[in-house]
Parts: sequence; structure tokens; C-alpha cells
Amino acid sequence: MMRLCLGCSLKTRIVAVVGLLFVGGISLITFFVTRILHEDMRAMVSKQQLETTQYVAHDIDGKLHLREESLHRIADSIPRPLLGNPDAMQRWLTEQRSILEMFPTGLLIIPPDGGPPIADAPHLKTRPKSFVDRDWFIDVSASKKTVFSKPLIARATNQPAIVIAIPLLRPDQTLEGILIGVTPLATTGFLDLILGASPGQAGSYQLISPRHRVFALASDIKVAVTRMPEPGKDQVLDSAIEGVRGIRIIEQPGGARELVSIEDIPHANWLLISRQPTESAFEPVANTLRNILLIAALLGLPSLILLLAALNRLLQPIASLARDLHEMAEGTRPMHPIEAQSTREIADVAESFNRLQGKLLEQEQKLASMAMHDTLTGLPNRLAINHRLEYEMLRIQRSKRGLALLFLDLDNFKPINDTYGHQTGDALLIALGERLRSCVRDVDMLARLGGDEFLILLSDTDIPQEAAERVAQACIAALGEPFVVNGHPLQVSASIGLAIAEGGAEKQVSPQHLLSMADQAMYKAKGDGRNRYAIYQSEN
Repeated sequence: MMRLCLGCSLKTRIVAVVGLLFVGGISLITFFVTRILHEDMRAMVSKQQLETTQYVAHDIDGKLHLREESLHRIADSIPRPLLGNPDAMQRWLTEQRSILEMFPTGLLIIPPDGGPPIADAPHLKTRPKSFVDRDWFIDVSASKKTVFSKPLIARATNQPAIVIAIPLLRPDQTLEGILIGVTPLATTGFLDLILGASPGQAGSYQLISPRHRVFALASDIKVAVTRMPEPGKDQVLDSAIEGVRGIRIIEQPGGARELVSIEDIPHANWLLISRQPTESAFEPVANTLRNILLIAALLGLPSLILLLAALNRLLQPIASLARDLHEMAEGTRPMHPIEAQSTREIADVAESFNRLQGKLLEQEQKLASMAMHDTLTGLPNRLAINHRLEYEMLRIQRSKRGLALLFLDLDNFKPINDTYGHQTGDALLIALGERLRSCVRDVDMLARLGGDEFLILLSDTDIPQEAAERVAQACIAALGEPFVVNGHPLQVSASIGLAIAEGGAEKQVSPQHLLSMADQAMYKAKGDGRNRYAIYQSEN
């Protein structure tokens, strides 16, 4: 017999337990949520400040690199005979208008003794007559390498500036002159992300030269080219000079705490510091948490009443379902399908579950595809071609048709990466993959192993060596045509190793051995002069 006592029903127990736990539970939940949210929001604020600092530092370093590269191009194009003809040299330098935008107050060529400029653009009468006392002149004369100066006050313009000095060397590596570019720190488009900007309402940016303990620039232009405080007076600056990088909270000697992010600017050996008091940085976090606590308090009691009423309503179908199931278990009602009294809700749950299942299946398919393909070129990766190779090796044991494996390694790809950067190198690999696709059949597989290595699997061929040589020749010819990537004409070639597996052979090599054979043949091709192919020859 079904017991109908009030305290025994699931509905009554759920309502009672929820009622008892709600008051204490909402307090505990609010406490833990606010603690977790507090940490998450602090981490988010810190991450935003760090990412902004990294972006600004990268922007400054890129602009310094651009100026250095531009000076190198000018240095390489200087007609060296004009160094002995100041008037002609002055006319030539004045014509280099495109680079003057980067060095608006000074593009100079000075003699190796540091005397008056041979030529300068713009031509200023206030140029000093000697540069022998400048740190950059001493460094470039001694090292005969490009030098970035410390932050300084340009004597010709009395403005904070940085000097980039490039030596002009004779064939015997003696100094023939020095090309220097002077960029005011306040030049439009140079350090705009620092000047007048600040992280938060009470923060600031500081650009420092740790080697010279000098401020290069700060959010306030008045701080430019001034000495840093003595060690011990500013823990943020001391930490930066000691090698601290990234984001952290630093406590000053007086007890004040600051959220600080520090990033390197490698070209000039400078540091960018973003700092703001923690009270200012985390003020939005504190405001949000206060609002959450207030809302929780105001909504607590009404929420409890609504929750109990809603539970009573929502659990009614469960009570009906439990009664039906109990009657069928007791035998007072024959077994039959239970009619859903909440058809819409059940349908919604089913539909939501089906949608979730579909999305999970779609994600699984995407993950499976990502696991089998190279993320850069979209070609099959090492795992995919290993699976295909194992399958093909099993197939040719039962067939008279063989297969061939071509191992391609690009020649001199690293200098392209080093010269034009990884972005250009990646774009070249993508274009190269597209071109190699045109050299193989649809049934064959082109894969990228990683770096500048590719594999081509030719399957189901009557004469695998002839097919492999034909494809290798097609690949060499295809790569012989120059590539144009990001405006750069690039020429690459490949050394190709060929390994053959004949169909129906009594003793078949393993997939890994076949790959090793192709690898050895590729190195033979490289040893024979590159830009060619070689067929694996057994030592026996």
C-alpha cells in the first residue's frame, strides 16, 4: 500500500531540504562565488594590463627595427667616393627624402675622427663640431657594429632623442665614416602609445634604459631623459633592473602596492614598465563584488519564497509519475506506457540533448581532422601519412602493384626565415604546399612532416620507381619557378629521397624502414649538390 504520510514523500522532503539549506546555502555560495570571482577578475585585469604592455613594447621595438633597417639600406647605397666631396655628399643625402620622416631632425654622415658632419639632412647650423664624447660614437668606433644610443638630449635641437649609428666600413674593415639617424622621442607615430596614455586612471608608462639608469620617456613628456632614482627608493624600477619581467604586484618601501607589468624592448635594450596602484587597478573588481553582495541580500528572501512555490509546482509531475509507477509495481494497474504530462518540457529536454549530442559529434570530427592535418598548410600530417602508409604496405602484400615514398627537404629555407621573418616563411610553406599538390594525383598523399619537410606517397602504381622519378622531376620543376610572398621574390629548391616498395615481394619492409630509406636517399641528394633527387640503394 502506498504511504501518503507528509514527511515521507519526495516532494515534501525536497521542499523542506531546499527551504532549510537555501538561507545558509545562498550565504555560502555568495561567499565562495565572490572569492572566486574576485580572483578571476583580478587575473583578468592583470592579463589585460600585461597584454597591453606587450603590445606597446612590440610596437616600439618594431619601429626601432624599421629605423635600423632603413638606415642599413641608406648605408648600403651611399656612393663611397662622395665621402671625400662634402658638397656632393650633402646633395645626395638631401635627396633621401623618404627616410627623413623617420629621422626628422637628423640624418648625418660624420667622419671616423668624430669631427663636423660631412653632410646632414636637414642641414642645421646648430650641429655640434665634434661627436667624440658621445657614447654611441665611442661604441660604434670600438665595435664597428650598429649601436643604439642611450636616451639623450640632441645638442642640435635640444630635444629628447635616440641616435642609431651605423658604421661605414672599407673592404679592410677600417672605419670610413658613420651614418647616424636622430629620432626625437616625441616624433609623431613613434612613441604615441606612451605619450599622454596611462594604464588606468592613476597609472603611467615608463620607458627606461636600465644600463644607463635613465628614463627614456614616460606618460609625462617632462620625465624624458632624466636620471632614475637611486637604488632602494623605487622598488618597481629596482625589480625591473634586477631582471623581473611579466606581471606582478610589487610593494613599495612605504607599503603602497602597485600592479606592474615589465617587458623588454630588445633592439635598444630598453624596458617598458606599466604601473598603477592596486587600489586603482582593482577598483572595478571591488565595486562589482559590493554590488553582488547587495543584490544577494536584497533578493534572498523573495527568492526563497518564489523557489518554494516553484518547487511545489515543478515537482507535481514527479509526484504523479511516482504514483503511476508505484501502482504498476503493486499490480493495481497494468503495465503500459507512461503518458508525459509535461510534453513540452520533455520535448525541449530531448531537443536540447539532441542538439548537444550533435555539437559534440561535430567537435569530435573537427578534433579528429585537426589531429590528422597540419595546422599551417592544411596538408595531412605525420600521423595521417603513417596510418596511410601502414594501410598501403598491407595492401601491396596482396597485390602486384607497388608504391613509392618521396621525402622532400627544402634547401636553404632557414635563411629565408631569418631574413624575412617567420610570417613570410609560413606563407611560403603554404604556397609551396599548393604547388606540390599539382604534381601528384588525387589518389596520392602529400603530407607535411614539420618544419620544411614533406612526404609524398604514390600508391597503386605498376612501375613505382618510374612514377616516383616522374613526380620528383615535376616537383623540382615546380619549385624552380620563383615564389612571390608578401612582395618578396623567393627562390627555393628541394632535395628529394625516393624509396620503393614493390608489390607482391616475398619480404616487405616495414613502414618505418621505408621512411628511413627515403630519408637516407634525401640526404644523399643533398650530398650530391641539392636541388635533385636520389633513389635509395640497398648496401647489399
